[in-house]
Amino acid sequence: MSFRGPRVAGAAVLCLLALSGCGLAPVPPPPQTSAAQTRAPASSVGAPAPAPAPAPAVSVSGFSTYERAALRVRNLGCGGVAVGSGFAIADHVFVTNRHVVVGAAVLQVSTYDGADITVNTVGAAVVADLAVVWTKESLPAQLRLAPSNPPVGAEVTAVGYPLGGELTTTNGRVLRYGPDPLGSSPLPMMYNDAPIEHGSSGSPLVDSSGELVGVAYAGGGGQYVAVPVEILNQVLKDPSKFSNGAGCG
Repeated sequence: MSFRGPRVAGAAVLCLLALSGCGLAPVPPPPQTSAAQTRAPASSVGAPAPAPAPAPAVSVSGFSTYERAALRVRNLGCGGVAVGSGFAIADHVFVTNRHVVVGAAVLQVSTYDGADITVNTVGAAVVADLAVVWTKESLPAQLRLAPSNPPVGAEVTAVGYPLGGELTTTNGRVLRYGPDPLGSSPLPMMYNDAPIEHGSSGSPLVDSSGELVGVAYAGGGGQYVAVPVEILNQVLKDPSKFSNGAGCG
């Protein structure tokens, strides 16, 4: 486990929270692939893991793209203060968990270098523990979404802010695909063994090339659960998969 970045001062029902007026903002398409980020699609679930791709480039500041794309989230709302994580997928859009943002009166968001980000609108998905957040300021980096789920055995890295503290990365492998342990979605979820803690909900799971393959939301006993990237891709392409209610859970 590694810890990066400065400290800064600073969960499931269906909701849509508009901090500057109610209404569901349009869901952006998945970010376009750049030449430097392309890779062959992952093989199907259960197939042998592919050979590791080259490690993602490290920025001048010493942080990889996926570390710079990770965000710290604090929810000040109905249940008090809750902490979580998220990651950028476009200049002004990031993804986190539905339970991280539900019931928020204020969302406090900060980047790897301690910059504060203003939230405009939040849309929560109805098919999985996912939420999409639109921001006022431009985000420092963004992740490319993999086109398909990683195979069992593939290496994954979780990047987030456990306990609302330091930027942390942990490594593991995809163990299997199975039912949602919380019973909130009928879709198959991705089990892996990259350790996460409270506050890591919404962390991105990236593959060996730095592409997003899952969104962490639960875990324990050596197995941690993420929403697979194929489900996230489906949600982003279809605004009907978002709710238009608001409330506390």
